Amino acid sequence: MKRFLCSKCKQVIEVPYGVPKPDVCPYCNADGIFIHRIDTGGRGLGRGRGRRCGLRFLERLKL
Repeated sequence: MKRFLCSKCKQVIEVPYGVPKPDVCPYCNADGIFIHRIDTGGRGLGRGRGRRCGLRFLERLKL
C-alpha cells in the first residue's frame, strides 16, 4: 500500500500500488495539492542500485 498524508486534515490515506494518487482527500475533500506521499525512501543507496554495487562504491571511498 502507498501512503499519503493530507496536509490540511493530517489524515493518512492508503492506496494500493498501481492506483494513482487521490485527486481529493476522502476525509476533508481537500484538493490533490494538499496530498503528499509519505512512504518514499528506504532504498538506501539510490534507486536501481543493488546492495553489492553500493558497498563496492563505499569501499573505494575508504582507500
